[in-house]
Amino acid sequence: MFRRPRQTEPDRPSMRLRKTLQPLTVIPWGALAMWYLGVPIGVGVNSTLSSPMVVVRDDDYTDAIERLESAGFNRSVPNRAPPPEIMEDHPNPQQVLEDINAGYKRLDISCAVFDYPQGDPAEKALQVYLIPNSFAHVLQDDTPQSSTRIGDTAQTTRFQSYGSLYYPLEQALVESFVKAAIEEETDDGFSAWGKSLRSWVSLMTVYLEVDNDVLDMCPDKQAVDWYSHNFARIHEANFGPINRCISKRLGSGKEMPIDMRGSPL
Repeated sequence: MFRRPRQTEPDRPSMRLRKTLQPLTVIPWGALAMWYLGVPIGVGVNSTLSSPMVVVRDDDYTDAIERLESAGFNRSVPNRAPPPEIMEDHPNPQQVLEDINAGYKRLDISCAVFDYPQGDPAEKALQVYLIPNSFAHVLQDDTPQSSTRIGDTAQTTRFQSYGSLYYPLEQALVESFVKAAIEEETDDGFSAWGKSLRSWVSLMTVYLEVDNDVLDMCPDKQAVDWYSHNFARIHEANFGPINRCISKRLGSGKEMPIDMRGSPL
């Protein structure tokens, strides 16, 4: 599998949430943001890692909750229950669910989760995570003022904007995932949520033009060091460069003529 082209227009889930929350600044995060940049990842299936996630400024967080509720979104809890066929023979299915949720404790107490309104079959069983910026670390002081018109597009070094909808570009998204991972590991050690953030950084380094220097201009030395030790210069010095080759068939030993980024080998 290799990367897709970066999108040139907003995706439907982000547009839906942007319309509901306008004029607030809305930043797609997680799978939505990676999909926009070209990572081949699913969005919208019943999973924390692929559910729509959006970030708002801390000052807008309470307002955003009220706007979602007014639009028919129902405040809920994350649905991480395994399929019934897996749980039906388990002696203590409730304990299984509690153990799963324990790995996302910091995420769950830091954000608001909503079920989508009933009516649209495409949104059946879909949940959205509303996250304050203090948890995601994606917005900085240099973020431009939002426009209320979706036709107003602009690109900075960190965002591609469509009205009040801001897609973080590679540097901003990697930096936000790294900072969130550092906080998670500091507070809870190696949790399921922390591993998820690491997996997102890994997907971006494999599929996108995210190289060792992506955080060189980041003023947060801890974030720079974490990225270097886990994915960039120090990691490559210890373990060698990342292998982005694609096998034609598992175990065949034959490789595609392009790598995961779509670049010729």
